[in-house]
Formats: sequence, structure tokens, C-alpha cells
Amino acid sequence: MDRLIEIAIIVLIPLLLSLFAYKKNLMTPWATVTAFVLAEIIGLCTNIWWDLAFFMFPIVAFIATKWKLKDKMELGLQEGKKGERSVLNLLGVGVIPAAIALVYAFTGGNEPALAFAFLSALAVSTSDTVASETGMWAKKTYMITTLKQIEPGPNGGVSVYGTMTSFIGALFFALIGYCLIFNDSLDTAGVLKFLIIAVAGMVGNFMDSIFGAVLENPGYIGKYVNNASTSLIGAVVGFLLYLVI
Repeated sequence: MDRLIEIAIIVLIPLLLSLFAYKKNLMTPWATVTAFVLAEIIGLCTNIWWDLAFFMFPIVAFIATKWKLKDKMELGLQEGKKGERSVLNLLGVGVIPAAIALVYAFTGGNEPALAFAFLSALAVSTSDTVASETGMWAKKTYMITTLKQIEPGPNGGVSVYGTMTSFIGALFFALIGYCLIFNDSLDTAGVLKFLIIAVAGMVGNFMDSIFGAVLENPGYIGKYVNNASTSLIGAVVGFLLYLVI
């Protein structure tokens, strides 16, 4: 594809997807702008396929957020006023992937391990969002650090149901993201590679719960620092697993 055409697509598609997300109340106005800027950084440093993989996260988040949204709003457990994400939400999710894209560009764009780090960081966010949006409907929720049963909602709460749905979300994202960026066949090696992304996503997701219980609940860190930190952890895990395997 001619680079000028690709750049035009890199501008147009994220713009349309950002506006769609805003129209559907998935993001606030400034979050929409932030999502577009992050997408442009990622797309211009890499290619359109990385951009599309990046936007797989808000698509999955949209589906998870809108699921039983009225019930969530009645319980006061929704994100924002009507499930929308703020600028800080987008920065917590997007800063690490954008930074990885910048490193990828500065290193010549020939290091596939960085693509795995990129996808793994987003898999963490996808897994965590799905867990947060669906885990509240679990029959039993436990604090990850004590395993004592608690009411759904507090940071650090985990459940079998939330873990299962978050793993499905991580698998779905890993599969689509891997196919978009690598355009590879899903033979035994291909399956193993996209499973690396899903596993890294779940590791980051569990770390998000641990950080939530140990650091966020006492007020040592905020939610968005937690999001960015565990996204980085997932990226490192995905990067290392790719190098080892």
C-alpha cells in the first residue's frame, strides 16, 4: 500500500471510530480526542493494522459496558454517568501501547517482540474491562488478597464468573489482534503465539486486582496509575514470553 494512502486511512478510520464511540456514549468529548491522538501516534509509528488492533479494545469495552447497563446504573456501578470513559481512562489504557509503538518506530520496526508487548498491554485492558463490567453479576465475589467473600464492586474483588468472562475477552482480543498485525495462519505455532497475548493479558488483569487491593484501596495509587502499571506488566510478560517461546 502506498504510504500516503495508508496515512490517509490512518487518519480517517480512527476519526470515524472515535466519533462513533462518542456518539454511542462510550467516551467523553475529551476522551474521544485523546483516543484519536493516541491512535494517530500508534498508526504513524507503525501501520494501519496496529491502529485497528488498538481500536479492538474500545469495541470490546463497548459491548461489555452496554451489557445490562441500566441495571448497572441502578446499582451505581457503571463507569462515568452512562458507562462512558474519561480522558484518564484512555490515558491509563493507551499510554503504554503508544509508548511501545514509539519504541517500535525508533528501533526500525523490525522487532516482533514489541508487537507482542503492544498487544499484551491492550489484552490487559480488555481483560480488566470485561472483568469489571461482568464480574459484578457473579454470585460470589472474593477479595483477591484474603479470599474472604465480599460484595461486588470494591477494588481487588474477583470471582469465577468474572475470571471466565475476562479470559474470553482476552482470548478474543488476542486472536483478532494477532491476526490483524501478523496476518499469520493459525497453525500450532500461531495458536501458541496468540495464547501468549491472552496469558499476558490475564497476568496483568490479576495484578490489577492485587494492586487494587494492596495499593489502590488504601489510597497509595489511583485507578488510572493502576491501569497503566498493570498494562506495562502485561506488556513485559508478553515481550518476555515471546522471546522465551
